[in-house]
Amino acid sequence: MKKIQIILATAAVMILTSVNSYAFGPGFDPDVEPYAVPLDGGMSLLALAGVAYGVRMYMKNKPAKVKA
Repeated sequence: MKKIQIILATAAVMILTSVNSYAFGPGFDPDVEPYAVPLDGGMSLLALAGVAYGVRMYMKNKPAKVKA
């Protein structure tokens, strides 16, 4: 039951944040194409989360040290 609640809460947050991102046009000068979207801090946070997850999985599944 708790897993379903977490999934529903995550989906609700994703839907609400995606609506806000499409509500505004890009704030560029008039000579920039209207479909150009800047890469901002969201990409950095996504990369940081991926690195943190990879480190966590590596530490969790790290092989035991063998004494010779």
